[in-house]
Amino acid sequence: MHTRTSLMLAAVLALGAGAASAANEAALPPGVVLEGSVETTTDAVIFPGDASGRLQVRSCEGCVHATVQVDAHTTYLLAGEIVSLKDMTQYALRSPGHALTIHYRLKDTVATRVTVLVR
Repeated sequence: MHTRTSLMLAAVLALGAGAASAANEAALPPGVVLEGSVETTTDAVIFPGDASGRLQVRSCEGCVHATVQVDAHTTYLLAGEIVSLKDMTQYALRSPGHALTIHYRLKDTVATRVTVLVR
C-alpha cells in the first residue's frame, strides 16, 4: 500500500510541476534569435591572418554565411579553454576532422566565438 501511495504522490507532484513550468513559460517574452552558427570540422575552415579578417568554411553547401568576419572580441575556445586566433589556427592545421562550431551575430555576421571539441 505504501508503494501505491508514493506513486500517486509522485504523479500529483509531477503534474503540479508541469503546470508551474507552463505558467512560467507563458510569462516569458517571445524569443528573439540573435546568433546563427555553422557546424563543421577543423579541416574545413580557413582562418584569417589577423583579428580583422574573415573566417571561411570550405564546401559549405546550404550555408547562409560561408564566410564571417572576426574581430578583436571573437573568442576562440579549444577544449573549453580560451586560446588565441594563432593557437586555434595552428591546432586546426595539425588536427583535422575535429568538430568546430562558429557562432556569429545575425545582424552583422561577426563571429562571437569559435569552439573546437577535443576528443
